[in-house]
Amino acid sequence: MSAVVLQGLLDYLKSTLTMDNRQWLAVHLIEPAEKLKPYTREELMKETEAAVADFEAGRFYTEEEVETEIDVMLEKWKNEEKA
Repeated sequence: MSAVVLQGLLDYLKSTLTMDNRQWLAVHLIEPAEKLKPYTREELMKETEAAVADFEAGRFYTEEEVETEIDVMLEKWKNEEKA
């Protein structure tokens, strides 16, 4: 994604999100992302090989399972915000 597109998205979000939404984004997305470090090529290859092996061994989630898990997590976050 280009810097121009990302800046446009950021401007849009700033103009439409409430302060509560911005705080949620900061806590749940921005702060954790700032702690990430780039992977080396070797690390990426190792992870990819492990993922392929898992897939070939039948260790994966269906789209439906992933969507259900996301729904559960979102509901949990909504309930935490209400508390």
